[in-house]
Amino acid sequence: MNRHSGLTKEQSYNIQIARGIAIFAVVSIHHVPGTGVFIARPFLNFAVGLFLFLSGMLSDPEKLHTGKRILKVLIPYVIWSFVYIVREQFRTPETILPAFGKALLTGTGSGIMYYVFIYVEFTLLIPVIDRLAKSGHRNLGFFIAPLEIVLMRLLPMILGFRLPAVLRQIRHVSCLGWFTYFYLGYLLGSGHLKLRISTEKLFSFWLLSLFLQVLETNLYYLMGNTNSGTQIKLTCLLSGSLFALLMYRMIFSGKAYEILPLKLLGDCSFGIFFAHGAVMMALDHIPGYAKYVVFPADAAVAAFATALLVLAGGRLLGRAGRFLAFPSYPLSLRFRGENGTAPDGDGTVKPE
Repeated sequence: MNRHSGLTKEQSYNIQIARGIAIFAVVSIHHVPGTGVFIARPFLNFAVGLFLFLSGMLSDPEKLHTGKRILKVLIPYVIWSFVYIVREQFRTPETILPAFGKALLTGTGSGIMYYVFIYVEFTLLIPVIDRLAKSGHRNLGFFIAPLEIVLMRLLPMILGFRLPAVLRQIRHVSCLGWFTYFYLGYLLGSGHLKLRISTEKLFSFWLLSLFLQVLETNLYYLMGNTNSGTQIKLTCLLSGSLFALLMYRMIFSGKAYEILPLKLLGDCSFGIFFAHGAVMMALDHIPGYAKYVVFPADAAVAAFATALLVLAGGRLLGRAGRFLAFPSYPLSLRFRGENGTAPDGDGTVKPE
């Protein structure tokens, strides 16, 4: 695939399916029970990495509008951060504005907001990434994320020391630990890398990597890490990259995978990302909900309830809905087979 030649309709459709898979994994991660860290999380930890892989795959420096791309995420980021801070601080109104200001600067308005920082950083780095991809040292890009994980996460845990608060905050919003995903997508999308391994081998290696991820998760747990299920681990980087390659093979298989629920989630994924936390809070206030609706059913309810909210919000607000990441355009779930749609240069492919 070379992004400059555009995408076929089948490929554009499959990208939305991949996004649907990624956003369902994001929502599911927030519903995994404690014991599921060792069982379910390894199957879900590709979530953020897959979004970054797709963004890198579709990023074209010749068509990139940096300011437009950043504003597209920053405006919803500000609004939704305010929503979550008000929800958290509503009993003490005098603390809302200070907490809101801190949340904007640190990406802590909710547990997902760090992604916006990472996305913006990659957007700004695209010219540098493009030069690295075209150089004779392009393979050096694959060492960035593992080095960050070892130096900033693994070694401090093994040696038993805590990084200074400033470094922990930088680590929280840094794109370096995620670099492999975006860079791998960029290399494939620009034609600087060809995927020659068979799908069967990819799938076998992915299954093996999940076993290794379970072992590493147990290691983190035994060493007292309270976030042993984190997506930023060496084995997660491996299995997440392999899963992204499986999705790449699916996208460019030559046929459209007409899985309508996933297409719906993919088309609404931008809005679901920001809004699903609020929907989860609302669902938890339903009497008996948390007791009787358990994983993975609770993840499915939250994902599709948020998709309906996003669709309704987009229909109600029209073009103003984009400030909340709600689509104002009509969505068509079924594949229709018209001519292809090229990415618009900001890493997105608009639905039909």
